[in-house]
Amino acid sequence: MDIERNKVTGSCLRQMRKEAGLTQLQVALRMRRTQSFVSKVENADRELSLVEAFLYAAALDASYDDLIDRVHDGLVDSGLYPTPEAI
Repeated sequence: MDIERNKVTGSCLRQMRKEAGLTQLQVALRMRRTQSFVSKVENADRELSLVEAFLYAAALDASYDDLIDRVHDGLVDSGLYPTPEAI
């Protein structure tokens, strides 16, 4: 598990959730998951699978592209997104 990248991802998802005016419980219910699941994702204790990322976007009434763009931008801003030169 990549803790630093998960922290950025969780922070981005938390911000998106708050911007949507939703609680962790509301997101969890929309995803058919527990509030603990959402908390663990937002606090970098758990990674999201690809399918869970789709569910998360839908729960936030956001497009998958918006969710991915937000996380991507967060990773770039944090210096955690690998550039082609670094690969």
